[in-house]
Amino acid sequence: MKRKRLHIVIVSAVFGVLVWISVSMSEQYQIAVSVPISIDNVPEGKSIRTPVPQALQLKLRGDGWRLASLLLGADMKMRFPLQALRSGKKAITFADVAERIADRPGVQLMDMVPDSVFVELDRTSHRKVAVVLDYTVSFREGYGQVGPATVTPESVTVTGAESLLRTIDSWSTVRGIFENLKAPVEADLPLAPSPIYLVSLSTSNVHLRIDVEPFAEKVFSGLPVEIRSVAPNREVILIPPKIEIVARGGIKQLSNASPSDFRLTVDYRMILADPTGIIDPDIIAPPEIQVVSRRPEHLQYVVRRRL
Repeated sequence: MKRKRLHIVIVSAVFGVLVWISVSMSEQYQIAVSVPISIDNVPEGKSIRTPVPQALQLKLRGDGWRLASLLLGADMKMRFPLQALRSGKKAITFADVAERIADRPGVQLMDMVPDSVFVELDRTSHRKVAVVLDYTVSFREGYGQVGPATVTPESVTVTGAESLLRTIDSWSTVRGIFENLKAPVEADLPLAPSPIYLVSLSTSNVHLRIDVEPFAEKVFSGLPVEIRSVAPNREVILIPPKIEIVARGGIKQLSNASPSDFRLTVDYRMILADPTGIIDPDIIAPPEIQVVSRRPEHLQYVVRRRL
């Protein structure tokens, strides 16, 4: 008996839920949807030079059943043959999209962003541009990047409207995030999509390499400091005339480095402009090595007439 009552309760509950859904879905709702679009039948040798979004942002109104049928039904992508666009200044307008929506009874277009899409053509052209890497990187303590990151291929060919390509000098990747590295990284990065312009790329991915090595420090002592642009009748004496530096870099890079790879200079014009009697040298190091400290930090100097 109790089991029979339980069945009755379950059936009643399910029936009640179905009735509630039916009533709710019969009410009017307003939803926002993103509908992909494409411009078809563009003549050969021509490309679209005006901004065309990948999708239109539509606000639709209708009863729940019809909106659900729309969202769960076939592909919502809207295709617009170029020849079907209104004559004169060809454009996809609110009226064009509303006409497409009207094919689905009970659904009404309330708003569209953008409110119109203008379509203008230009001659198709090709341009090879540099690939720009977009990435962030962090390293495990004691490790670091050695040398610049490399990308293969270094350039990509962009195909599109000639007037548009004149404004494109490079093409970025999507952002890659690499964290806590302690070994070299090799990864494929997709090229960033064009959000509003219809162009094609010769490849969709590039290969990134970041060399990572354990970092170490090495002391280089007795490095001479060169005085630049000294007046012919003047002599500058630095105190001390040589300094010591601490350099940081990859173990391989440091082992191959020698004191002659570092250039330390002081510009005489900086001495003339200095009121303190103390000057800091400029240090040029190999590109993969960082100077982290020097001893002494500052140099004193004496300027005297050359005998």
